[in-house]
Amino acid sequence: MSGALPTSRPRARARQQTGRELSLVALATGLACLTAAEARASGLDAPWITSGASGPTTPDAAAVYWNPAALADVKRPELLLGAGLIVGHATYARERRGTYQTPDTLQFKLPLDPANVDPGKTGRAEQVSATPIAPTGNGFLAIPAIPDRLTLGVGLYVPYAAALGFPEDGAQRWQLRQAFIVASSLTAAAGVKLNEKVSLGVGVSYVSGLAELSKVQDFAGLSEFRDGLAYLKQDNDFGPSTPSELRELDVLARSISIKQAISHGASFHVGLSFNPNDDLRFGLTYQHSAAMRYKGKFAIDMDHPFFTQDLAEQGLRYEPLVEGDAELSFTLPKRLTAGVGYRVSDRLSLDGLLSYVLYSDVEAFVVEASSPDLAQPKLGITDRVTVTLPRDWNDTVWLEVGAKYRLSDALLATASVGYQSPASPDSTIDVASPDNHRLIGDIGGVLRVSDSVSLSGDVRVQGILPRTVTESNHDLGNGTYSLVLATVGGHLKVVF
Repeated sequence: MSGALPTSRPRARARQQTGRELSLVALATGLACLTAAEARASGLDAPWITSGASGPTTPDAAAVYWNPAALADVKRPELLLGAGLIVGHATYARERRGTYQTPDTLQFKLPLDPANVDPGKTGRAEQVSATPIAPTGNGFLAIPAIPDRLTLGVGLYVPYAAALGFPEDGAQRWQLRQAFIVASSLTAAAGVKLNEKVSLGVGVSYVSGLAELSKVQDFAGLSEFRDGLAYLKQDNDFGPSTPSELRELDVLARSISIKQAISHGASFHVGLSFNPNDDLRFGLTYQHSAAMRYKGKFAIDMDHPFFTQDLAEQGLRYEPLVEGDAELSFTLPKRLTAGVGYRVSDRLSLDGLLSYVLYSDVEAFVVEASSPDLAQPKLGITDRVTVTLPRDWNDTVWLEVGAKYRLSDALLATASVGYQSPASPDSTIDVASPDNHRLIGDIGGVLRVSDSVSLSGDVRVQGILPRTVTESNHDLGNGTYSLVLATVGGHLKVVF
């Protein structure tokens, strides 16, 4: 057999010659695109969880999240309820730096026939953008069980979230069309005082999640496709390392999605609080990882004559829409957070935190999918497929410093600035994780309505520095990225 196919005019004959070879792994490999869940890295951290008045050294109900050891210093039962709105804006201008063949031809192996080069696929493509808007909220309750010794707490909050929606036909569609991923935590915690200066705390969390994803998967970039052709003695350069010359062909571009994927998991965190005097507080928290397994439904659009008609004579014919069960697995990272707070005067206090997040734990995403329509007994293809997508992310740091200034007996002003380092290296970045050095700013205030009730509000903005990538593996993610997230939120605090 030849290592290349002619252009579209005589394509019907070419299909008859190579249809069986290409069909061997088409459906099985298509499921790999479910790993579009890479809308993560430092961008997975939710931009707003608690008010600017809370933190790793603050003794309030939000310590259920920040540092359960600080619960031990909560003196009275306390309820903290929050609601907010998150608005984001992400842009991506893809830059094709490689060479691509025309989308209606199919060449298996390099060098590329000059007659098949697509002169239109070069340079910068039209910019695409996404403007997600989403509500958010949280709730915390702290109750002293043994006065001055043990305090119990419970909290419901969203520590990880990602939502993006791009044009269906944009140049980014090979990376992502739509993504919505959320992980929420229901946490029970306790803080106990060992002595006047030292407290310990622990929290146990039930972590639930929802994921929905869609993209266009290029079969040419899948190892199963390469191996299937090799098994049939067809020499080819397909697979994860496929050069750009063999990518983005119409017949191998299949839309795929995962819907209504639900995850259930568990995690824990432990904390230490050290208060050497009335003015100085230290906190240390370790948050363990959580294994997320999103179980839902997948669908592959196979409505192309190549798959639905041209192979019928060989006994291979796929449904226009292939559906089944899918499981998407990844691990939420571990993190270690240190905090310090210092009361400068009766009006002014300073605080800060430093987190080290082990995103290097996220080496890959794994998808398992099953459907009777995947099985091809004549070819030894079963009804179950497992696909792994490497990520190779880096550990990140999050540094934030803030101040609280009491303007009056009833009004407290808060402000902070921060920085987060990126997790995605140039080699694996794409529009599903628009990641870079991230700058953070927060301004807010707390109004004491009475001895028992107070209201707080915050405006929090964070954005990545514009990032231009030229060394993405196989020209998959080259281009310029930007991301800005703004949150407006408020809390009601009731002390009983």
